[in-house]
Amino acid sequence: MKTGNKRITAMALAAFMGISAMSVTSLASESEEKNLRIAYGYTITSVDPANGGDTMLKEIAGVCETLTYANSDFSIQPMLATEWEQVDDCTWQFKLREGVTFHDGTAFNAEAVKWCLDRANELNSSFAGYTDIASIEVVDDYTINIKTNQPNTEVPQTMCYVGTSIIAPTSVDEDGNFVSPIGTGYFKATDFDEVSGTFTCEAYDGYWGEVETSVTKRTVLSMPESSARSLALQNGEVDIVADIPFSDLEMLENSENVNVTKFNTARTYYYEFNCSSGAMTDANVRKAVAYALNKEEIVDDVLMGVGEVPEGIMMSEMPWTNTEVETYDYNPDKAAELLKEAGYEDTDGDGFVDKDGENLTLHIISYPGRPGCPLIVQATQGYLAAIGVDTNVEIIDWAAMEEQKAAGDFDMALNSSSAAYIPTPEYYMNMAYVNSATGYQNEEVNALIAESYATSDLETKYDLCKQAQALAQDDCGLYTVALYGAVFGLNPSVTNFEYNAAAHDFIVPYATDLK
Repeated sequence: MKTGNKRITAMALAAFMGISAMSVTSLASESEEKNLRIAYGYTITSVDPANGGDTMLKEIAGVCETLTYANSDFSIQPMLATEWEQVDDCTWQFKLREGVTFHDGTAFNAEAVKWCLDRANELNSSFAGYTDIASIEVVDDYTINIKTNQPNTEVPQTMCYVGTSIIAPTSVDEDGNFVSPIGTGYFKATDFDEVSGTFTCEAYDGYWGEVETSVTKRTVLSMPESSARSLALQNGEVDIVADIPFSDLEMLENSENVNVTKFNTARTYYYEFNCSSGAMTDANVRKAVAYALNKEEIVDDVLMGVGEVPEGIMMSEMPWTNTEVETYDYNPDKAAELLKEAGYEDTDGDGFVDKDGENLTLHIISYPGRPGCPLIVQATQGYLAAIGVDTNVEIIDWAAMEEQKAAGDFDMALNSSSAAYIPTPEYYMNMAYVNSATGYQNEEVNALIAESYATSDLETKYDLCKQAQALAQDDCGLYTVALYGAVFGLNPSVTNFEYNAAAHDFIVPYATDLK
């Protein structure tokens, strides 16, 4: 694959960062300071892109950029790279954008990119796993070769992953200790308060692109509690809030001081089943659970219409999603039948099915970081009780949930993940099926995903992935309950805010403005 050397214009980049070809001069230089205050749903503990600061720096603050970026339709477009081509099975060559400077005035070039990606590959195991980079070769000042450990047709897609955000070698001191993120984005870092988790940045007057906004400063505030984000928005303390509590939705929609917007995204709500031990090792029990859940009711009533009913395991707008798989539509009678086939019946008339004298009790875990998780779990308890299945529930923080999953201490785990963290057909399925922490394995599924990974022809690649999805869905090793809906609360003064479905959480375009 090769894409021509393209000048980034409003048409090409507006959906991602709001860059416009209208003027080479930012409107910020023509106005007084305007501070866009953004409530971030996590606690910012690092501003090093190799150590957890990548999403905030790239998508929220606009300080860092990547070689490529993904449009909302999941197509890959140039950013700091202008063109690329695969030169052999394990090597991709990227031409870098000339005339770009880092925020301290140092040159953006091939040596800087190699230093940054090599550093991330060494320090960050997730980066190493996602990118599969074996080595990076500097060909000339503005050309690099990225070599992978195995044949890989998706390096351009990987290069829009937030972890590949480029910072200057001057971001570290002479001993290699990280000091500050010096990127290439429209905003440059000015301060990070580790105590409050507040990050500030200001417009960079040497930015390589063409941007129209009167915003001169962005302040990103750590607000992991959704209720605190909602209250701050109502009080006029912030301008943009994501994932507002569903309990506040009606009130905020009726408020003159808040604009509420909703977008569909590639993120999903899904149940992971413990396929290694307990009742969920039986596919009939897993399928019974799936049939017991009324997805339409969950989306329309439980989630208050935020999101969509899935037609497959991922967002149907993704070109590689198979929408013709088994979806286990609500059928409590079928659920009861499958439980009976698995040996579970109510033999003592207590309202709960049992086997060998033991009631079927499922241990469900989830976390509160996504607004729909506790609500879906609560609804699930009711749906399962209706087919005679008892439950016990734990809502714990995400890290604790992952530890319990790794220890096998669960039957069902309600999770939420972006299916386009890296916008490739294999990324999500590798996470969900091949590298699953829940014990699910299907060698035929694994083989199809591996074959797709090494296939460059898109039609063939997508067909292989769709075959894998159908097989995995028949096993019901994972079950998508709902497609995630992104809900934003905006100060009415905010303009030009757009949503990108390929974002990890949400992107604040450079063009986002304040009246």
